[in-house]
Formats: sequence, C-alpha cells, structure tokens
Amino acid sequence: MSKFTFAGLASLFIGAVLIAFQVVGGLISTGGDLYWKNLTLLDIIGKTHLSWIEGMSEGIIQNIVQYIVTMQLFLLLICVGILFLILGQLTSRL
Repeated sequence: MSKFTFAGLASLFIGAVLIAFQVVGGLISTGGDLYWKNLTLLDIIGKTHLSWIEGMSEGIIQNIVQYIVTMQLFLLLICVGILFLILGQLTSRL
C-alpha cells in the first residue's frame, strides 16, 4: 500500500467519522430533530489566520481558495481522500 493510498483511506475514514459525530451530536442536542452545524476550515483555523485570502487580487485563484476554505469539512476530507486514492493508483502503475 502506497503512502497516497494510506492517506486517501485515512482522509475518507476521518470524513466518515466526522459525519457520524455531526449526526449524533445534532440528534442529541435538539432532542430528536436533526440539527446540522456546518463545520469548515474557517471555523477550525480561525478567520485571523486566513485573512491573507482577502488580500489576494480578485480572480479565479481567490475564488477557488475561498470556496475550499468555506466548504464543509467532511466533504473536503472525502474529496481529498478520493484524490489521494486516484494518485495512489496512478503512481503504483508507474
């Protein structure tokens, strides 16, 4: 198993665990009704550490970085996991 494959599986596992914790936490905190809290990189890292994004010149790169930072964390982890699994398969065939 390559490092990319291991990183991909770990990222997928962490994304699935994060979904499970959010569902269980949402059900417990509201007494049975599902309340979903959007967890993003911006929430975890903090807005002060990511203020450099606002200083970037307007363009597609700023939009992409801002989209990634405000994307739901479980979705980001699953996408990164899939990307690493694909890279692991591509590098194993070389």
